[in-house]
Amino acid sequence: MKQEREQELMTRLSLVQKLSLSEAMELLNVSESTARRMFAKLERDGFAIRTHGGVQCVNHAMTLYSFEYGARTNISKKTAIAREASKFLEDGDVVFCDSGTTIQCLCAEIVNRLRREKLNIQIYTNSLANLELLSPYLQVHLVGGEYRANRKDFCGYLTEQALSGLYFTKSFVGADGCVQGRQFTTTDFETARMNEIAIRNSERTFMLVDSSKFSLSSHVAYVPVQNIHTIVTDTGVSRETLAQLGRSDVRVLCVDAETESGPGQDGAADPGMPEPEHQ
Repeated sequence: MKQEREQELMTRLSLVQKLSLSEAMELLNVSESTARRMFAKLERDGFAIRTHGGVQCVNHAMTLYSFEYGARTNISKKTAIAREASKFLEDGDVVFCDSGTTIQCLCAEIVNRLRREKLNIQIYTNSLANLELLSPYLQVHLVGGEYRANRKDFCGYLTEQALSGLYFTKSFVGADGCVQGRQFTTTDFETARMNEIAIRNSERTFMLVDSSKFSLSSHVAYVPVQNIHTIVTDTGVSRETLAQLGRSDVRVLCVDAETESGPGQDGAADPGMPEPEHQ
């Protein structure tokens, strides 16, 4: 619950740029002291600056999305989701991997599979983080373009042109929010366009999102639920949301996650990420 409130606060702040103490209290239904502590944490983490009676973004482009922040939240849920999603990979697959932190967990699970078994797959990604994780174990095709430090990925015209000429058996993508169980959303147009192209050029698309995303809504809707083959999430999704998803005839898998505890909950950026084997 605490992490979901923090994510909701960051999402709202990235959209409106400034929040007063009273607005944060109303948005999150928290006390004044709790809102002040959350403001202080945002400032410590470098995402915002406290002002008289409120808080504001340090930089719009960088706080709209933060890979480092995402890598510290809902770790056990993302790991469980990634482990389940990795089971869909088969010999001969040509795969696109999006650049979010849940997809990075998927790449870690792909590495675990490669350690256990021979798996002949090709992976394309626009994520530098995914490349660094996967490249010691298999050949990775990096789709380049303009680098975005806050997402640790590449975007823009060159990226979109490259993706337009590629076709995938499976794409694994994420989202920053979901509108009433009907459309998945992201924080920016560049990410939306890239994922739209990858989804259009894929035989099957898997959406990997933890349950907190169903209570958030970023401002760029980029794919209707019915265009997704399978949604892999955790058991925290509400019955109402599951009912709405069911109206779209999309396959929904809800996996159990272990209780978050220890250093992973408090700030370890890449829990469970495999270390490259020494040759």
